[in-house]
Amino acid sequence: MIDNNSALRINTMIYSEYLESCKSNYFDTYNTTYRTYEANFKLFVLWLGRFHKNRLLLSKDTLKDMPKIMEEYRNYCREKLGNNKRTLMNKTTAISSFYSWCVRRGKCKVHPFTDRLEKLKITFSDRVRKNYFLTPEDILTVRLYMQVETKKYDIQDRLLWEIFIDSACRISAVQNLKFSQLNLNEGYFENVKEKEGYIVNAIFFDKAKALLEEWIKIRKELGITEDYVFISKYNGTYHQMTQSAIRARIHKIGKIINIPHLYPHTLRKTTINLLNNLGGLSLASSYANHLSSDVTSRHYIQGKSPTEVRNTVLNMKKKIGII
Repeated sequence: MIDNNSALRINTMIYSEYLESCKSNYFDTYNTTYRTYEANFKLFVLWLGRFHKNRLLLSKDTLKDMPKIMEEYRNYCREKLGNNKRTLMNKTTAISSFYSWCVRRGKCKVHPFTDRLEKLKITFSDRVRKNYFLTPEDILTVRLYMQVETKKYDIQDRLLWEIFIDSACRISAVQNLKFSQLNLNEGYFENVKEKEGYIVNAIFFDKAKALLEEWIKIRKELGITEDYVFISKYNGTYHQMTQSAIRARIHKIGKIINIPHLYPHTLRKTTINLLNNLGGLSLASSYANHLSSDVTSRHYIQGKSPTEVRNTVLNMKKKIGII
């Protein structure tokens, strides 16, 4: 009978083969979509090893029991990790993508759960994460607080904050920033890969520039040669910081302004919304790298409050004399 460590090693090997295939066929989205898939799949494999010991991903009994296993996993993620339906769907997709590839490669005859597992129904409330649009006062409060509380917030916290606010880039783009892309004097990272493979420049300003200069100096003193700007240390070696680690840092920063569930995307939306208020929709849409200003106006611009709407209608009624 195979032991749990051997099962984990075999499962990791087959998944590595899948990742290499994805890199070959979907290179433009490999460091975004498939890196997210990889992170989600690793969580599933660790859970599988803990609660279904010695399971091989492609064994007959695993393939037969996958609908039940997936239901157990979704319940675990919901009840123990607090995942919402959208997150559960994303995790399911990561696992399903692997098995779809296995079918295409002849490693299993049929997909083990795509037609046997009930699909989660996403309602409007499930689609909407609570929106926050930060004010200039919020941005300055966080900046000044982190400058003082240096033991609680390190230079990477401060740099993440400035880069997100300045560039309005998505988390995948910020995570993948490299010093080899940096044009420090001109104030941007070049050839930054954004959603759907678009290549953009990630712009930053004086505060971020000063922090980058300080971070470069610190890294030199520590002998850090890793090209990625944002890094974490694992087993004595520096690696690219994961998206989950970046989110955790932003969550921690959000507590400064009493928003414990602050997300990186909130910072992107904040910058785009402020640009819209100052320079108009066209500038905001262009800075967001949206193909259409309709996307910007529907998803990135703060709506008017009920009081503002009421006052606008009231003034219109007064003008035409019906109030």
